[in-house]
Amino acid sequence: MKRAWMLAVLWLVMVWTACLQAAYQEKPLNDIRVPEPALAPSPVTPGGTNVFYGDEYPYYANTPDEMIPFRGIEPYFRYWTRRLPFRGPGRDYPDPTDLKSLKVGLLSPAAYGPEGARGQRTRKGVMLAFEEANAARKPGQLPFEVIEREDAPQWGSAANIAVEFKDHDVLGYIGTIDGDATHVALRVTLKTETYIINTSDPDPTLTETQIPWLTRIWPDDRQQCWRLAHLAVRLSGCQRIAILRESSRPGRVGVMHFANYIRRLGYPPVAHLLYQPGDREFTAQLNALKADQPDAILFYGQPEDIGRAAALIRKAGIKARFFGFDRLKEPAFAREAGAAAEGTTITYFFNPERTDKVWLDFVARFEKRWGEKPDVYAAYGYDGARLMIEAIDKSGPNRFRIRDYLANLNEWDGVTGHMIFDGRWDNIVPIGYAEFRGGKWHYQPFPELKHPPGREQARAGAGDLGR
Repeated sequence: MKRAWMLAVLWLVMVWTACLQAAYQEKPLNDIRVPEPALAPSPVTPGGTNVFYGDEYPYYANTPDEMIPFRGIEPYFRYWTRRLPFRGPGRDYPDPTDLKSLKVGLLSPAAYGPEGARGQRTRKGVMLAFEEANAARKPGQLPFEVIEREDAPQWGSAANIAVEFKDHDVLGYIGTIDGDATHVALRVTLKTETYIINTSDPDPTLTETQIPWLTRIWPDDRQQCWRLAHLAVRLSGCQRIAILRESSRPGRVGVMHFANYIRRLGYPPVAHLLYQPGDREFTAQLNALKADQPDAILFYGQPEDIGRAAALIRKAGIKARFFGFDRLKEPAFAREAGAAAEGTTITYFFNPERTDKVWLDFVARFEKRWGEKPDVYAAYGYDGARLMIEAIDKSGPNRFRIRDYLANLNEWDGVTGHMIFDGRWDNIVPIGYAEFRGGKWHYQPFPELKHPPGREQARAGAGDLGR
């Protein structure tokens, strides 16, 4: 009896297995490889040629091949080479008949926070753009109205403000600098379906969600990181690179890709040191740097903090080369660093001393309105506002058609220069760098990529299969 029962169970298992096999044979297995896109040259050309192949966008923010993660193997699928579509309704909704103005939101960092001053400079650029647009409105055209709000250090405030923008029926909004706040606002925007133009958040993880309701015109830290890695390793020959950054989320995600890039080039960081924003005591960090003997140091943090640290590093006799991000161009770095600022190299988005008519006219208008020269935050704020104005004028007061207009842009020209948008709606236009010499910054276009000798490149490609 027991034997018969076991045979019956075995027979049932065999029948079930046969049924499963037959079911899978009736439909193809999901093992069809997705054709891999051809990669665009790195970096893309400023004029926009050789940027896109069909509907494929440059892979991984146009990072050079030798810095690509897992470059020694062929991935099953490449993300971010195609834009995610919006398949919802709304494009055919009738335009409101009771509008008295075209409302646009402006989300700024808290005035009392570490990004407050930059937020105010961004606001000046944004407001100038809307003032000019309203002055140029023709009879019968509705004026623009800016709904301004400030976020708070608490992440949830940006979510509440995003909902408030929806309650005010804004057609889109601009902001903000803080990566935490922008991340949260973007998640809410996915539900409220109100487009964001981000003009100043460098967080490289922001657009990895690929939510199709945001365009970022500010080149992110990923763009700066691979260029800094190339400048330090390939052009300067540095092999012992230390990282000194503030202990914060922006600091962590800001240098994350740089650390990975130099490791993929064969020279992992010899030290990764942290400090608290506002610190004036760097004894522990100085002792670590003396022990590690770096030939280069990458900085990330507020310019006044980095300036104090740089002065102490030089006073301690450490002769490493200094590299940093765009913020070190602000006067606080050179003021606090003094003579230690000499020779510092940073990445920068464009030459603010250029003399083309578009830039000079903008500088003159900005200076007339606000009594000061525009910086990079004001300039990108102005461009972001002009882009939103253009989208509304072209699409009408319909959030979904505005989204379609902005999300389908591949290239655009502003006062900051030419912009090229990839599959995540990031601006990946080539950026330059600047060196501090003789008490001032000297701006240079990014040099042609310098590749290692063939033997070294082959060895690196075969040996680094990991991230």
